[in-house]
Amino acid sequence: MQSETLSLRISKAESRALRERARREGISQGNLVRRALRAYGITPAPEGSSGYDVIKHLIGRGAGGPKDLSTNPHHLDDYGQ
Repeated sequence: MQSETLSLRISKAESRALRERARREGISQGNLVRRALRAYGITPAPEGSSGYDVIKHLIGRGAGGPKDLSTNPHHLDDYGQ
């Protein structure tokens, strides 16, 4: 990918929020901004993006759920009702 540098002014609060969100998601601030541009429809998703690529930043983020959710049939008792 050929890239260009963009310089912009943002408030201290926006800078703090950007830094914290990037840290939480384990990505650079630049990657977070590029993701936001794609989500906003300004730039297309990269070619060859898989479903995994789209959601990998969410994997492992849930907490407090049952550890055997995918293997224990008891969790399906009320499914679809």
